[in-house]
Amino acid sequence: MYIHIDCNNFFVSCELVSRPELKGTPVVVANNNDNNGGIILALNQEAKAVGLKRGNPLFQVPQIIKKHHVTVIDVHHHLYHEISYQIMDEVRETEMVLDFVQYSVDEFFGFMPEDNLGLLREYLQTIKDLILRKTSIPVSCGAGQTYTLAKTATWFAKHYPAYHGICVMPPDRRETALAKIAVRDIWGIGRRSIKKVERAGVKTALDYTHQPETWVNRMFGVSGVRTWKELNGIPAIVLAGHDSQKSIMYSRTFAHMTNSKSVLLRELSNYASSATRKLREQHALCRTVTLFLATNRHRLDLAQYNADDTIKLATPTDDSTQVIKAITILLDRLYRENYQFKQAGVILGQLQHADSIQLDLFSQDQVTNQSKQKRLMQAMDDINKRFGRNQIHFAVQGYDLDINDQPAGFMRPHKI
Repeated sequence: MYIHIDCNNFFVSCELVSRPELKGTPVVVANNNDNNGGIILALNQEAKAVGLKRGNPLFQVPQIIKKHHVTVIDVHHHLYHEISYQIMDEVRETEMVLDFVQYSVDEFFGFMPEDNLGLLREYLQTIKDLILRKTSIPVSCGAGQTYTLAKTATWFAKHYPAYHGICVMPPDRRETALAKIAVRDIWGIGRRSIKKVERAGVKTALDYTHQPETWVNRMFGVSGVRTWKELNGIPAIVLAGHDSQKSIMYSRTFAHMTNSKSVLLRELSNYASSATRKLREQHALCRTVTLFLATNRHRLDLAQYNADDTIKLATPTDDSTQVIKAITILLDRLYRENYQFKQAGVILGQLQHADSIQLDLFSQDQVTNQSKQKRLMQAMDDINKRFGRNQIHFAVQGYDLDINDQPAGFMRPHKI
């Protein structure tokens, strides 16, 4: 059966890994900005219990935050991606899940060739316990005949405490389950389609499955038909693999502006390190490295500056040292000290499979050097996988800096 894994309150759960003293208290993660604005991106159950919701602008709920002593933490996307990769690594190492893929930073899909529902639940419990033990991130799991049904099962696992975080949806219980879930809660039914669906008298997921395929196609097109088939137990969705990916981008909007070149280099080096790690996981290489910088376009009282530049590498690589070196060169070209930067990013482009590398004909030591660097990168990945995120890292990434030297809103050191 297809399986779906969803991390619970992921952003907050990641923050609590390094701040366990906050467990049991209301905590929210927000994209706080220079004017103490921003919105709530994630929150734990304790924060929900005091009346906060995802999407609340912070300036509208100061009384609730103050009255209930809610902790507001700036968003740290880099941390969340690193923990997401760690979850991927841990599950893949078990070899229990086939075709295991990351759908989003906090969601994963896979396949377990097991029809015995009791055994399937035991396997999912093993995976759930493993993720919690290795990363401290609680997850909910679902299993069904299709990706959509597996994700629907996860919805039940999260909303019905009796499932204890795991729901397996057998074929003979599919219609009973779909009758209990609103069509708006089904994966694949977009917000723009909800009103159209409900005006047609379709209230539940089961109602949707009972509509003729021609009606679904006329109303919602090919994507709607895929969802309709999946809900009827017919696999129709193929999750995009990495082979068709043309680039990898890490881009962040900072909570607070900075004109510090050293801060920008530290953040960009972290982005480059994460991007090249993703390259190695995909057995891919990049031929180009692009860096871009931008000021805050909403601050018209400040000078505006947006720039980007690209370096084409002599040989495609997945070597973090080569990419960070390119980033350093690009930052020297683009940086202007009289501007306050709000956003920066790294793009690795012209990806190709690692087996298709073409070496420089005129470089006699290239094969030897690349072999050494490959072993170095593999050793770093293995150590970090075993002992925790960024236990081995490059000095330019700045993990040994005092936390007080880092402006609020930028990535701070987190130990796992």
